[in-house]
Amino acid sequence: MKKSPLEVDALNALHENPDHWHLIFFYFAAEDPRIVVKKRHGVGWTLNFARPAAIPFLVALIAAAYGYLEIMSRLEISQSGQWACVFLLLFMIVGLCGWMANPRRLVG
Repeated sequence: MKKSPLEVDALNALHENPDHWHLIFFYFAAEDPRIVVKKRHGVGWTLNFARPAAIPFLVALIAAAYGYLEIMSRLEISQSGQWACVFLLLFMIVGLCGWMANPRRLVG
């Protein structure tokens, strides 16, 4: 479903509404279609816990990271190679969360 720029402003208004934030970092906005949103305070992202897919997304992300790290530990890779793989994993997670949290990706 594509959103117009006016709807992107509406998404930003939902994000800024303090009624959608609980205990400072828990975001609940059923009207917001994003699963991952930018944190209101600080750097990073949080989940939109009002979306049904938020918890399965978190579980899948943790399982994928664990599986990736488990595979890397079983391969005979040097310690520095394993660290490089960890940084690659972190880079991919940051990129995914940044892309998913961007309301402009919903604009046609």
